[in-house]
Amino acid sequence: MKKLLGYFIITLVIFLLFVSCSSKKDTSSTATSLLVTAFKVPEPKNLPVELQYPGKTKSISKVTITARITGFLEKMYFKEGEWVKKGTLLFLIEPDVYQAEYESAKAQLERAKAQLEKAERDWKRIKSSFEDRVVSEEERDRALFSYQSALAEFKNAQARLKQAEINLKYTKVLATTSGIVGERLVDIGNLVNPGTPLVTITEIDPIYVEFSFPDKDLLKLEGEALKEGFHKLKGLKVELLLENGEVYSRKGYIDFVDAVIDEKTSSIKARAVFPNPERKLLPGQFVRIKVKGLTRPKAIVVPQKAVMQTPLGTTVYVVEKERAVSKIIKVGEKTGEYFIVEEGLKPGELVILDQLMKLRPDTLVKIEKIVEEK
Repeated sequence: MKKLLGYFIITLVIFLLFVSCSSKKDTSSTATSLLVTAFKVPEPKNLPVELQYPGKTKSISKVTITARITGFLEKMYFKEGEWVKKGTLLFLIEPDVYQAEYESAKAQLERAKAQLEKAERDWKRIKSSFEDRVVSEEERDRALFSYQSALAEFKNAQARLKQAEINLKYTKVLATTSGIVGERLVDIGNLVNPGTPLVTITEIDPIYVEFSFPDKDLLKLEGEALKEGFHKLKGLKVELLLENGEVYSRKGYIDFVDAVIDEKTSSIKARAVFPNPERKLLPGQFVRIKVKGLTRPKAIVVPQKAVMQTPLGTTVYVVEKERAVSKIIKVGEKTGEYFIVEEGLKPGELVILDQLMKLRPDTLVKIEKIVEEK
């Protein structure tokens, strides 16, 4: 009985192995190619490019508001951190003394004016009498001296009134530019003197974005802006990408390009300026600059969707002898929906566009459709 059972088990194992081999054979014989769409790499040509670089926002100016007279700081009219317009009242320095000085100077001017009018009438009368030989030369000279002295005192009184008016005006500390006010630098009630810092105002409309061009990038490019040197990049239109990937709604332009290449970074410092009326941008933000208007000569392209990042590097799948072959490539700038290919592909090669998740090196493929550059 045990011997029969042993024969049965051996027979069953042989049967199962036979079925397994038959199954593998059937599967292999019925294997089908993966249907794919391929992109035909075009011939080289000049292409417009879009450059992107990291940048950082910076205020266009930072102004320190200072006291211009001596006195106690009486009032503050703003909230720290808010935006103020040029000419907004910020502080009040005690005005009583300066109001009194102004009134006194005004009265002195009135008195000097009256004295001048009297001296002028006397001078005209005596001058006429001297011409008629009624008065002596000495009397004429005294009248002239009195008139000239009264005139000088009148002008001096005018100057004192003007100075008193200016000092009274300085008791109201106004914003000298539009921007965001920082923390107050002096507490209310303190004595301030000419030159005492009171608060800073940061101007952010417009706002700067500082970035750098790698010199190797510019050396590969052409365009009207580069015909006479890198400094001609000034004026190029630029766009801004915020940290969350959002495109900033307002366009800017490059307003500064340095005259030298930084030896440490092999790059050229540049700066763009952007309108910022909604104050969406603040100094110190990290952003990305998109530069347009340049051309890459004799370039070939591949659709961005065909490019993959792998541990080996940037790769694409190409079709060779009905099989998928992985190729490492080097990509450069973007142009529309394409990458410019610097190394790894030749015109006429067929790059696979879809089924990328299913592909493995040496996978059998069948091209269902070939597309070319739009």
